[in-house]
Amino acid sequence: MIALLKTAERANNSSYINNYVFQRHVFAYRAIPVEHLQNKQVLELGCGEGYGMEMLAPHVAHYLAVDKKKPVSKLPANASFQTCNLPILTGIADNSYDTVICFQVIEHIKDDSALLHEIRRILKPGGRLFLTTPNRLMSLSRNPFHIREYLPREMYALANAHFPKATVEGIYGNQAVMTYYEENKASVNRITRWDIFRLQYRLPAFLLRIPYSLLNNLNRFLLLKKIEDVTAGIVHDDFYQHSLRDDCLDYFVTAVK
Repeated sequence: MIALLKTAERANNSSYINNYVFQRHVFAYRAIPVEHLQNKQVLELGCGEGYGMEMLAPHVAHYLAVDKKKPVSKLPANASFQTCNLPILTGIADNSYDTVICFQVIEHIKDDSALLHEIRRILKPGGRLFLTTPNRLMSLSRNPFHIREYLPREMYALANAHFPKATVEGIYGNQAVMTYYEENKASVNRITRWDIFRLQYRLPAFLLRIPYSLLNNLNRFLLLKKIEDVTAGIVHDDFYQHSLRDDCLDYFVTAVK
């Protein structure tokens, strides 16, 4: 029961309840080309539980993980952690990192433009930013932990305002992923049909966070019971990158300084 009250924003692989979200995140880490990791100075903004750091740190020269709270994962020998309240990257020098990773973070930041400005500041000339964030068109309900989500044209405009060479692709799922997505959509619709006054869109976000986390995790638990083989069977290879369309699950931004 305690697990149902945990925020749905910090997914890990401790339970198949969160497997769909976890594997969707793992795909993004695996999608970073190795040449932008090998012997590079790498910074991750919003490292969360630290599983991305565990996957990537063996390939890099040094890995700096940044978040509000220290990750659960043990820091590898070539990694360090810095507490930071985004968007300002206090104490991180200009032109100091080859690669910056920012996965499922920018939607939480009030001043998203300031975040991208800071990322550009700390990247070395020719350095790369890899960023993901959800596609608003495919979200199933309001997420009160998100400041905002982006339409495709909004994501492209924001990225290119700071990085003129930025590309925006989509992350999609195969049949197994989309089976889960459609079951999840139907389940969420059964819950939100009781919201006849559309309170999820009218109430302040802070009032919605506890009920959202409870209902979201309960919903994932019930989906696991209903379609256990699909829920538990999804792996990161069930996701793929392709050109940007309205039906992508996430945006995958690659930007060069």
